[in-house]
This record gives sequence, C-alpha cells and structure tokens, in this order.
Amino acid sequence: MNNVIVIGMGEVGKHLSTVLAGEGHNVTIIDNHSEALAKAEERMDVMALHGHGCSPKVLQAANVHQADLLVAATSDDEVNMLASLTAKQLGARKAIARVSGSDYLEGNRGVYYDYLGIDLLLAPEILTAIEINRLVRSMGAITVQTFADNRVEVIQFPITANLKIINKLLKDVSLPEDCLIVGILRNDELIIPGGNDMILPDDDVFVIGKTESMPRIERIFGASRRGEVRRLVIVGGGQIGASIARSLENEPIEIKLIDHNRERCEELAATLGKNVRIINGDGTNLDLLREYDIDVCDVFVAASSYDEVNLMSGLLARQLGAKKTIARVNRPDYVPIYEQLGIDATISPRLLAANHILKYVREGEVISMSIIADGKGEVLEFLVPANSKLANSPLRHINFPRGAVIGVIAGADGVFVPDGNDVIKPSHSIVIFTTPEVRPSIEKLFKKKAFSL
Repeated sequence: MNNVIVIGMGEVGKHLSTVLAGEGHNVTIIDNHSEALAKAEERMDVMALHGHGCSPKVLQAANVHQADLLVAATSDDEVNMLASLTAKQLGARKAIARVSGSDYLEGNRGVYYDYLGIDLLLAPEILTAIEINRLVRSMGAITVQTFADNRVEVIQFPITANLKIINKLLKDVSLPEDCLIVGILRNDELIIPGGNDMILPDDDVFVIGKTESMPRIERIFGASRRGEVRRLVIVGGGQIGASIARSLENEPIEIKLIDHNRERCEELAATLGKNVRIINGDGTNLDLLREYDIDVCDVFVAASSYDEVNLMSGLLARQLGAKKTIARVNRPDYVPIYEQLGIDATISPRLLAANHILKYVREGEVISMSIIADGKGEVLEFLVPANSKLANSPLRHINFPRGAVIGVIAGADGVFVPDGNDVIKPSHSIVIFTTPEVRPSIEKLFKKKAFSL
C-alpha cells in the first residue's frame, strides 16, 4: 500500500485515482473546483482536499512528505510542473507531470524521464499523434503491436510460397541483430520455435525487434505497412493533426488536412510541406467531404478537440467509403459509442496518459500486454525494479520457463536481443513472447520483493 497524491480531477486524474484506489493504495485527490472534487469523492475511496495544487500549505495538508508519488494532471502545464517541483522539494519521493504544449519539450517522444527535475513528464497530445501515426502506418496486410514507449514492435507476417525464407531453418534466416522470430502460427497452433524449426507456406510468423529495424524485416517477409496508404484525410489542425501530417509529409501519401479556423490554416500552410493540402472548412460538412474525395481515401483521421466533430466526421467518412476511420476521443466514456457506431479505431489522449502513468507505478508487474493469434499467444512487457531478484543477474542464471522467450531488452543503453551472458539491469524493459498457460510462471519470476517507485 502506498501514498499517492493526484492533483486535478479531469479525465486523467479521475481514471488514475479510480484505478490506484481500487488497487488498495492510499489516494489523496486535490482540486480547486469544489464540484469536480465532490463528484470524484463520491465515486472513489479517496481523501479529498479543496485547494490549489501548487500551494505548499495544501500539499503539506495532504502529507506530501509521506507521498510515494505525486501526479499533477490538471489542464495547466505551468501548474503541473510547479506542483511537481514543489512536491519534490517538500519530500515526495516521485513526481509526474502532464503537459500539453511543446514549449517545454525536446523532440517528439511524448514520454520524458528525469526531465527538468521531474521524474516523469507526459505529453498526451504527442502520445496520441504517435499512436495514430502507428495506426495509419499499419494499414497494410500485417499487424503491429508496440512496446517500450514505441521503441519495440511485434509484427505478424503471413507467409506466402514465393518468399526466399520458405523451408529454411530459423538459425539460417538472416535477420537484423536486434530482431528475433519468436512465434509461428501453423494450422491454428502457436509454436514457440527454436533454431531447428522451419518456416512453411501458409504460416504466420511473429517477429519482435527494434522499431527502426522493422522496415528491413518487412522487406524480408515481402510486406509493407504503407503499401495500401495512398490517400489520407485529417480533420483538425491542432497539435495532434499537425503532428500526424508532419510525420508523413515526406511519404508517398496524398495528405489533406481540414480545419475550420482560417488563421490556423494559414499557419499550417506555411509550416507543412507541399505534399500536405490545407483546406479551410467544416469537417462535418457532407458536401465538403464529397468535394475532396473522401470516398477514395484510404485512412480518415478525426483529430479535432471536439468529440462531436470527430464522431460526426468519422461516421460521414465511413458512410462515404473511407477504408479506415480513426478518431480522437477526448472523453474516455465515449469510446464504446464510437466503436458501436463503426469507427475502426479510437484514441483517447487522457487514457493514453493515465496508462503510461500506471505503467510507471506498476514497475515490476506486467505494464503492457497484447493478446495475439485469437488468444493463443501473449506479448508481455515488464519493467525491472531495483529490488527485483532478477536485477543484475545474467540471463543464464535465471530459471526461465519453457514455452516463453525473451524477445528483446530495452533500456537507456538501447534495444537488443539478449543471450545468456546479458545482464538484466534495473529499469530495463523486458518484452516476452509466451502463451496464456505459461504467463503465471513468468509473473511469479518478475514479482517484486516489495513495492518500489
């Protein structure tokens, strides 16, 4: 049981507080809006304090000196950063701040560790753009899962008879050194292969590796995520929409970006490449969508700040014939509605941020999991805490269960496929390919001696 303080009862703060309180932690919530605070207190087993999260008096009243973790999740970047730094000065062990703008950030990672004196800085809008970009790029015939803050991918490839790797032993298949074949789906049976196994026609093969190396893997397996994406339409020219367009402007993709604000359109036209066509208009206007050929677009992304616009434009695009629709959802409770109405994929910036925080809190537990092959396989990601019995141990000394394979290890020193001589270090992210039957044994192996943030 740990002492956690959450500042701000927006969607991120509410979701995080609900989950942590449900797991038995002592949660104190702080908000300067009494109505939001009262509603949150009614629904959760928490202690509530009315006041400003930056105030030393309020933080001291919340016993910040005993806090294992403080999360500043208001809608104000400056408040979040100041509250986090103040909490650290007053004795909080760890502090996490949510930021929306890019003024304080370097690069476009979305997740920043030990940054500006704060243990973890999260940018939900950047995380959302990264996730939507991944969905756009995975339009083709292969499936993609990401781990370790998007540095690691697991890809499923269907095997056709014309590939050069057919009937080769896995030990004879030449792959980039930071990639590994971890699973073969054959006749509806999942195989955790060894070096003497072969790839056969009609197999599906699962490959894990460093994200930057995956284009080479795609060429080996005769696939391309970008093969079917030729026309992309984005509604919403804010930070998320602009980031998506910018990340794809040098690809052979025809991009149209629609925004209702003329001044914003002029800014985008001046900063984005010539491959991006900027359209000033209403993304929910049926005539406008028809005029700009939504019926032949491969991917339609509704990325505005308004749920009503995203839902309506996504539904219209789907009705007009867009092959794939992706929508930003600002209120997480709307996600089921989008899915029930036929939107192909939904992304919630607030849930993304909350889930990244939960990963940080759950160090040493499963922080990410993907179910594959209709439940026959699982990909698990663990973050190794300093007090783990696995920390600083060579892999050859670990009694790792049969039916599972460590695909990659990701840390500050990079991403690599390990061998028996490699040593697991604290804060390493371990990505494991396994089956549901073996998962409990792996969880026991990675179980923490005690909670440690």
